[in-house]
Amino acid sequence: MLGLCRARRAEPVRHRRAIHRDMEDDMSQQAKDAEPANTVTYELVAAAAENLAAKGTAPTLKRVREYLGSGSPNIIQRHLGAWRAAQPDPEPSAPELPAHLIESMETEIARQVDAARVAAEREADEARNDATTLAEAGEAMERRCAEQAHALAMLGDERDAAVKRHDELEARAEALAEQLEGEHKRNQESREQLAKLRQEVDMLTRQLEEQRQARVESERQTRAMEADVAQAERNQSVAEAQRESALEQVREKSEQLSQAQKELQAERTRHRQEVSDLRAGQKQRLDAIERSRQESLKQAQEAIQRATKAEIRAEALNATQAALKARMDAMQVKQRQRPQGSSKS
Repeated sequence: MLGLCRARRAEPVRHRRAIHRDMEDDMSQQAKDAEPANTVTYELVAAAAENLAAKGTAPTLKRVREYLGSGSPNIIQRHLGAWRAAQPDPEPSAPELPAHLIESMETEIARQVDAARVAAEREADEARNDATTLAEAGEAMERRCAEQAHALAMLGDERDAAVKRHDELEARAEALAEQLEGEHKRNQESREQLAKLRQEVDMLTRQLEEQRQARVESERQTRAMEADVAQAERNQSVAEAQRESALEQVREKSEQLSQAQKELQAERTRHRQEVSDLRAGQKQRLDAIERSRQESLKQAQEAIQRATKAEIRAEALNATQAALKARMDAMQVKQRQRPQGSSKS
């Protein structure tokens, strides 16, 4: 009888230890369990426990989970604890003893059974509390694992986005480098065109100088011709005076003198016409030289404007090149700092 009582007292202790072992085994697999918590309900756990109990098998956490096939150990433990709390206490079977021993041992048995029941209930309550605490801790751990998995997924997405952004920036940098190379070539071509334009400006300047000198020479020749005309007119006056004097002195040569006068008049008219034609031609040449000078000056101004625009464009290209280089240097520094920050974290 005493051995039976000890066995009954030791049964809750063994049951509690079995519960702790099962919980420790299942908690070790908590990080690997990917089943969502809301797939295991109290009804499923209660049905599994009742089926196991009907087969004569103790419904432990491990057996219930194996019976269900999956599920969170924490949720199963919580529902299993609720099912155990709802179960009625089993009625102890009456021992078949001689009648004369029953009366003498009933008091002792009842006392020991009550004490064992109290101790078992206390240990069961402690086990339930421990199981509830462990289940809550496990659920918290599962939530943290889920949060960490979500955070890792977000970090992976951010990493993929960063890699994609890095690739886009590298492609853009390469495109900008190619564009910069093209701009550099166009800048070089603009410089060459600018040098050619400057040579053209120098040539036009020399032509303008030559035309100016030719105009000065033409004006000098015109003044010389006007002086010759004036001298011829003065000579003509002297000749006329001499002719009048000759007419007074030589009447006999009047016909010859008259003929000479006619010839002189014709020569005078012809000479005046030549001087007039020479002046008109000189004026046309001067007008042509002036128009040529104005056209050359306009071309020189246009060439200077094109040269100025080319220089401004070259400066803008140099500034763009410097800005792009600074951006590329900053991107390289940022890329070098990012792996360092990842290794520290």
